[in-house]
Amino acid sequence: MINIIVTTIIVVTIKSEFINRENELGYIENEFSKKDFRFISVIGRRRLGKTRFLEQFLKGKSKYCYVLVPELNDEDTRMEIARVFYEKLDIAFLGLPSWDEIFEKLFIKSQKEQVIVLFDEFQRLSRINNSVFSYLQKHIDKSAADSKLFLVVSGSSIGMMHQIFEYASPLYGRRTGQIPFDAFRFDALSKWFPNLPVEMRVYVYTIYGGTPKYLEEVESANLQELIVKTLSRTSVLYNEPEVLLKTELKESNTYFNILKNIASGVSKSSEIATASGIKATSIDYYLNILINDLDLVKKEIPVCDKPSSRKAIYRINDNFFRFWFRFVYPSFSELEIGNYERVLGKIENELDTFTAPIFEDISKQFLLEMNRQDRLPFTFEKIGLQWGKFRGEPGKNNYEIDLAAINNSTKEILFCECKWQHQKIGPDIIADLMNKARYVQWYNGDRKEYFAVISRAGFTQKAKEFAEEKGVLLFDLGDVERVMG
Repeated sequence: MINIIVTTIIVVTIKSEFINRENELGYIENEFSKKDFRFISVIGRRRLGKTRFLEQFLKGKSKYCYVLVPELNDEDTRMEIARVFYEKLDIAFLGLPSWDEIFEKLFIKSQKEQVIVLFDEFQRLSRINNSVFSYLQKHIDKSAADSKLFLVVSGSSIGMMHQIFEYASPLYGRRTGQIPFDAFRFDALSKWFPNLPVEMRVYVYTIYGGTPKYLEEVESANLQELIVKTLSRTSVLYNEPEVLLKTELKESNTYFNILKNIASGVSKSSEIATASGIKATSIDYYLNILINDLDLVKKEIPVCDKPSSRKAIYRINDNFFRFWFRFVYPSFSELEIGNYERVLGKIENELDTFTAPIFEDISKQFLLEMNRQDRLPFTFEKIGLQWGKFRGEPGKNNYEIDLAAINNSTKEILFCECKWQHQKIGPDIIADLMNKARYVQWYNGDRKEYFAVISRAGFTQKAKEFAEEKGVLLFDLGDVERVMG
């Protein structure tokens, strides 16, 4: 069972201040300053703050038009856009304009002055009238050279947005830039919760992830209260994944089963199919949608393998969805009748084990930042999980290494173990890591090896002495906090 942390620290969540999107904001402001035609896409899952980001960009701007593409039919959509264009940009139409006329007048307007037009949920236009993109392409090709139009399109249906700009699309090659919108990394939580100890921030990140909308719900420094909030029927988080998935997907029950099984630890496609009651020949279809269209699942192969490796595993890519499908969704029946204590007890018993893979991800982010700052023995090009088999008795011949970082050019590799446990790490963990490294098939006999261990609780004196003797790098939570905030 975890040790429930109760503290009097006041949690400070920064809700009104715009934070952690400085790079994206700097990029879009720089593009705007060029005062010629620009066409930029902003693509990312729901709840990541895309609209908030665009609102921040528009602050202080005079001539702009924000259009949330409505879920209406073709005629009503054109009428709504014409109304907004007239109100915000003084572009007048006689009667109901065609798409061709809408874009033609917009480009004529932008020849005289710089005009900002933002289309939010841009992918909805593909359902309304797919020919819209051909008309837009026509006027970009015809008028972009003389235009000062600053056109930004935003969308949360990732797959549909990518299709709009793929090779076969009319808009292929017409963008001048793109802003991928991702969830915050762990280091962002130091700005959201500056008074919260790093250990508690790890738990917050494990439960709520890096989605701004979910982090805004964190109002306590009591770990038990953080958990209970996700279980309460009065909380906006209680059925959040259910609502979002049913909005985005048909056959939502099938996807629910897949996500529930992945969250419980089933990771291979054949095993996911069996556990979810899906034909093995069909599972790739569902996984591809969860990966490419929704960005909710990630596919991983051993980092030392070739990209064509068939040893793929699948993990949920959003921490809150992972928590929800592991603990909340399977417990709906008990939660609906108010049996919180039983569910809470289960979570308390399993939370540290559940946190371990998230700590691996945080450790990966830590090493990436160390790599960026040139604070490691070499500069790696790639980092990820490493696993495989070695000669031995079947069932006892598997190895797993939490992280491996490689540089194919210099043939250097860093093996890293990440331990989220209350006990200090002894020399046996270091020795075991060095032993497992022997099984990794990567430039055998012609590589330079380095080793590191990242520990929640630190290291015994014997471990420190052994590490110094063997040249092993040791990091604890204090190091993670100093490097990542």
